[in-house]
Amino acid sequence: MPVAFLLAPMLAAAVAYARPESEWGSNTTSHFTIRHERLAFSLGDHNLLERIYSSLSPELQGVAPWMDQEKVVVYLYEDHDRYLQGRFKPPAWSGGLFSLGGGERAVALIEPVDTAVAAHELTHLYLHSYFGDDAARLPAWLDEGLASMLENEALALPDPRDKGPVLASVLPFERFLEVRPRQDAPGAWVSAWYRQAASVARFLKRGHIEAKFPEFCAALKEGKDLPAALSKVYGYDDIAAFEAAWDRWRPRKPVGQPVGLDDR
Repeated sequence: MPVAFLLAPMLAAAVAYARPESEWGSNTTSHFTIRHERLAFSLGDHNLLERIYSSLSPELQGVAPWMDQEKVVVYLYEDHDRYLQGRFKPPAWSGGLFSLGGGERAVALIEPVDTAVAAHELTHLYLHSYFGDDAARLPAWLDEGLASMLENEALALPDPRDKGPVLASVLPFERFLEVRPRQDAPGAWVSAWYRQAASVARFLKRGHIEAKFPEFCAALKEGKDLPAALSKVYGYDDIAAFEAAWDRWRPRKPVGQPVGLDDR
């Protein structure tokens, strides 16, 4: 068989594999426009995204009222390599991201859709859409904490009284509120920070009247610093009072019962 006949299918496959995003297929659901690289896409991913939306909507409508009417564009990449090579140029460690650039509200995900990643990135998108050009006023602990909280509750029916997992250790707020872990930080430290951020975010959402959360975000967006925003909305005199209230609220193991890995 001539070499040309052997090469033709290989070249055709390479061209199909590398087709630009402008040529991807597109489908719509109630709340998403889904651009899929793979020709044989899965309707199960479409249904999963809508179920994730249903979990997030009650939590985020107050800061993203548009989410009921306007669609988010989802770029669904065939695999991690194609995702890294795509339009968003993510870092190698990334497994998903959100984007508010170019007049488009979008998330980039990898097929098959990971529930936690999708919920995490969508939470970032909805929250950042509220802050817009004032995103620098959104504290890192609130941004990552809310996304981590809701990724764990996606597709669940959370008990509003649930205080979350027991924390094996906590950072004093003087340090915790001022840092965002770098990717090269020790993994155990990063995980502990994210767990604490999720706990503090849950305290704001579950330990107070829900309607106050959008008010808190509004105070931050208008330029109030964290102590002033906490004082105006939640009535805390200072950060120390906020920390003490959270510390009393968060769950603990009964005295004498050790904390195990499953509780972290």
